[in-house]
Amino acid sequence: MANRKELGIPAWLTTVCTLVWLLIVAPCQSWSQPPIPDALSTRSLAVAASPTTVPSAPQPVVVRGPCDPDYWLVSTRGCKSQVECCQPCNYQVYRFDGPCPGRAADLNEMYASLQPGVPVCFMAHGSFVEWDSMMQDCAKTYRWLRQAAPHQPLHIVFFTWPSDDSVRLIRTLDVNKLGRRAELNGLYLAQLIAAVPEGHPISLIGHSHGARMVSATAHAMAGGEIDGRCFANGPDFRHRVRIVLAAAAIDHDWFNPGGHLDRTLCRAEAVLNLRNRHDFPLLFYPTRRLFSSRALAITGVTHSDRRHLGVHNCRIDDCDVTQLVELGHVWAHYYCQPDIAAAIRHFVYFDE
Repeated sequence: MANRKELGIPAWLTTVCTLVWLLIVAPCQSWSQPPIPDALSTRSLAVAASPTTVPSAPQPVVVRGPCDPDYWLVSTRGCKSQVECCQPCNYQVYRFDGPCPGRAADLNEMYASLQPGVPVCFMAHGSFVEWDSMMQDCAKTYRWLRQAAPHQPLHIVFFTWPSDDSVRLIRTLDVNKLGRRAELNGLYLAQLIAAVPEGHPISLIGHSHGARMVSATAHAMAGGEIDGRCFANGPDFRHRVRIVLAAAAIDHDWFNPGGHLDRTLCRAEAVLNLRNRHDFPLLFYPTRRLFSSRALAITGVTHSDRRHLGVHNCRIDDCDVTQLVELGHVWAHYYCQPDIAAAIRHFVYFDE
């Protein structure tokens, strides 16, 4: 075989070529890879990066005090005809935050503001409630609830509905019409609750016909029908639900099996009925229709009801507030009583 000298190749040139091969060409051939297909590139990069990903620390829960307003107002007052026909409603949403007197917002902003795991309280008013008085009640109710547990976090949403458009010439007919309307709005309240992320306990406070509404909400969420209509999302058991009923304008036996709202206790883990034996307007509750039962606010859960409720008997209890409210019925008679706020605290804050 001819040697390098015979071929006329200088030794120094051979050495240079060898170094170029070792330092440049060989490493490129050893480590270069074919291009990653587009369909796999994102997943491959994600897998490769995951071991070095630093998990973000959970954000501390912010607790707002009684004198630092932070609540929401969701309204169906502009959707009266849609509610009657069970059509989609364009909710009006307002936020009250700190010194702000209230500003227009939307549901996306409301849901995005919820702190993980913090209970969400929905409050529904009764009939014949005008806008201005409702706004005052919201502010005072917020302070009333927050003073009961100022160090516990809570989100509060006030649900308002068209309850003041009645001519009021025949009050009995008005009451029946508004009671039905409150029930139908319960389907829309159920829709709002269904959009709350999982992990948030839900408390419902209803006053007068608002008590009928929140009961209908739980009834619908458990698969019950409201005026022949079902909750579009179907039965929903993703959240813990507790209910507080004040001046409840519903028949005392409606929660019994076969009753008008007999699925309510299937959905709610606990219901507290604020009983007022002297509620003057509700003394006339049976006159709204022939053979009507008395109001739950007056009677409480009767012995007969207890026998019929069976396994759900332990889910509802009465709290007698007669000495505090006396002949009163309007919501202001309740939120001016700190003792009542203390009595419902565990149902609202889930802090027991």
